[in-house]
Amino acid sequence: MRSRFAVKLMLAFVLGLPVLQIVLVWVASLLDAMGDPTTSSVLGHVKMAIGILWLVSVVGLVVALAVQSLDEPLDPGV
Repeated sequence: MRSRFAVKLMLAFVLGLPVLQIVLVWVASLLDAMGDPTTSSVLGHVKMAIGILWLVSVVGLVVALAVQSLDEPLDPGV
């Protein structure tokens, strides 16, 4: 049962973090156009950290799916 929760959590991260990255890129470009390059740079670093977190969650999703497939019986029809 824990592996199902882990798969759901990792799937939410894998699908949600790119959306957050797009929003941060938009806000950073808006701030840069408004003349605030310092905050835009900070948001660029936050976007990079979210990208690293996304890569980690993709690997975690693969591992969680592998664990979940190993927990299931070989032939559920028998």
